[in-house]
Amino acid sequence: MATKLKYFSLALFVLMLSGCFKTELPIYSQSHHKSVSHGSYASTYKVRAKDTLYSIGRRFGVNYKTLARNNHIRSPYTIYAGQRIYLKGVAPRSRTLPVAKHQYKPKRIKKVSKKKYKTHKAKRTTRRSTKASRLRWPVKGVLTSRFGRRGSRMHDGIDIGAKEGTPVHAAAAGEVVYSDHRLSGYGRLIIIRHRHDLFTAYAHNQRNLVRKGDKVKTGDVIARVGHTGRATGPHLHFEVRRGPTPVDPLSYLPRKR
Repeated sequence: MATKLKYFSLALFVLMLSGCFKTELPIYSQSHHKSVSHGSYASTYKVRAKDTLYSIGRRFGVNYKTLARNNHIRSPYTIYAGQRIYLKGVAPRSRTLPVAKHQYKPKRIKKVSKKKYKTHKAKRTTRRSTKASRLRWPVKGVLTSRFGRRGSRMHDGIDIGAKEGTPVHAAAAGEVVYSDHRLSGYGRLIIIRHRHDLFTAYAHNQRNLVRKGDKVKTGDVIARVGHTGRATGPHLHFEVRRGPTPVDPLSYLPRKR
């Protein structure tokens, strides 16, 4: 009887020990790996940084290839922090790996075509602006000096040789903002303001026929060719400016035939 009682006690102890082992995993997991949970489907583990499928399998006694197969993970067995790994059973297809950021490849927008569009648009705008600012030749004569550097100095306009007293015409419609002879070297000078922040200047005039504030139309006679100021002979010094910046007048004048 004592022997039977001894064996009965030993068997009971073994059953209790095995029962403790079965409950040991969740208790251990909650204290050290709180991400393990028991659901109606299977036990799962939430992946942390630096985890690998091999380390998870070793920790919970499951072959890493089995984990990979059951969780639909393909070689090279890449896993992500925050991913839910099923330790038992097979993960449903609806709960597979979260989509990694680098896996999403949006359609590329062709930046080249966008640049081409911008360039094309800019060219169209420039042409339209130039066309809108197209000027007429202010005097009939011979082009004697072009825009650009002249020796050590910059020549801000063009010189058109003509006989003394030849009519000087307004290159475009606008308002006279200066008509005087107080600017050194220019002699009698007229400055007209046009649209699009454009200005034209007419220097070395024999006579100025308009005054400041006058409104002129394209082709109106505004002066007579002379050689006042620093001029070696009768000619018109003609300038075009975009705001304060001098630009080549020939870019705005029609080509002479």
